[in-house]
Amino acid sequence: MTARSLIPAAALAAALTAAVAPAAAYADPVLTSVSTASIGPGSTVMTVSQMHGNTADGLGCTVGFLAQRPDGTRVGVYAGHCGDVGQKVVFQNHIVGTVASSSSPKLTAAETFVDTNAPDWATFTVDPAAASLMPVGRVHPLSVGHAKVGDAVCSDGATSGWRCGTVVDVTGSYIATTIGVSTGDSGGPLIRTSDNAALGIASRAATFGNAPTPTGSLFYDLGSALAAAGGLSLVTG
Repeated sequence: MTARSLIPAAALAAALTAAVAPAAAYADPVLTSVSTASIGPGSTVMTVSQMHGNTADGLGCTVGFLAQRPDGTRVGVYAGHCGDVGQKVVFQNHIVGTVASSSSPKLTAAETFVDTNAPDWATFTVDPAAASLMPVGRVHPLSVGHAKVGDAVCSDGATSGWRCGTVVDVTGSYIATTIGVSTGDSGGPLIRTSDNAALGIASRAATFGNAPTPTGSLFYDLGSALAAAGGLSLVTG
């Protein structure tokens, strides 16, 4: 998906043009046996769009954060455009869970956002017999934060790995940064380096001013996503 749209950004000298950070498409054989693996921020998952026997077609994305429902059930949090409610989630070639809730921006025929400020978040559950949602990797948030212009931030992506940059604008529930995003980085975490606060999940590549190619990214505010998903709390540590 290469959707493009204009996003208001008062703090920027020029207009900000954004494009959905597309998830990679896969066609892989999947297994139904247990995986017993741990999934956490920065993990690569695939949302299944269609099965052909034991081969799955779908979109590869990055897990942003882990959250907890009031009843204690854990969920993974990533981008809404990564999957719709009911779609299966694959990790390491095993079907491990299901998309539980999703708010994905609607696109026009020209693949522009119908609403440039539309939410872009989703959650998924896992079968505890197949996998666990546990803090793994490099991202270990301590709290949910509110991004501010000038914040030093980093993100982890399935394709691009660990990258760092700066927050250049906060408009509505979107955080504009100088961090580049590539295919498959959708949903990845944005964390502030000064206090390990979780800020957002990767939504789109962004082009500042008249640059010919994307020079940054937009992240959807994590606090907004957790509230919209039913008052979830962040899993820290």
